[in-house]
Amino acid sequence: MSHAQKRAFEAAKAAQQRREGMGGPFRDVFFKSRDATGAVTHPLASLLSNSSGTGGGGRGGKTRLLLYISLLWVAAGGDHTSHRPASFWAALLGLEDPDGAGSRVIRSSWQELEKRNFVASEPGVASGDVRTIRALREDRSGAKYTIPTGQSGDTYRRIPELAWRMLFHSSELSGPGLVMYLISLRTHGQASGGEMTFPRNYIATEYGISDSTRKAGLRNLVEIGVLVHEGTSKETGATATRLRGRNVYTLTPIYAPPAP
Repeated sequence: MSHAQKRAFEAAKAAQQRREGMGGPFRDVFFKSRDATGAVTHPLASLLSNSSGTGGGGRGGKTRLLLYISLLWVAAGGDHTSHRPASFWAALLGLEDPDGAGSRVIRSSWQELEKRNFVASEPGVASGDVRTIRALREDRSGAKYTIPTGQSGDTYRRIPELAWRMLFHSSELSGPGLVMYLISLRTHGQASGGEMTFPRNYIATEYGISDSTRKAGLRNLVEIGVLVHEGTSKETGATATRLRGRNVYTLTPIYAPPAP
């Protein structure tokens, strides 16, 4: 185990004590929500874009997304705030040089998350003190984060702890792969027999994810062993004589969501 992997493992071990084996929750409104005007928004997809609103799935998008969902896991108790230094988060996410360059990446990512209404921050009491980071709701409404109830209108998914310990700090996981993994966790709970399909038009409408991100993410997850490609199903198309294939996937058990 390299020094960076050891730092990431130790950070994940420290963080998981807050969750008591339950993994990290995130609401379904993180995928699709409505703003104050009633317009449909896709908060998760918005984290992939840069500050100008273009691009997606790059290293910056992956770091922002992973940092936010990690905050929901680590700061799950009390007032849902974190006083941990940037170096802790850099180690948890497996960034290089967590005490130097990695910490600078984390501080920049917190600033972007605050601009996008996913977190709020407060300065320390004294100069140089660690800033307090407060989690805000997944729908970007600006409301303070609360533990989801699971009731109608407040449903949620859980990310297994092994994802933090074995997957999230890996450089092999791409930004699109992370996005499609979160979508897989939601789809898994709706799938019959654990078999999942990810139709292009549905992913675009329900999650605001481009087809290039969908394809790249699924390919990445299969390559690193998170998803298993089970083959292609045949479904009747627009006419009785036209058949179309859909790729069928299952989640590797260790990366499947914890039981309710």
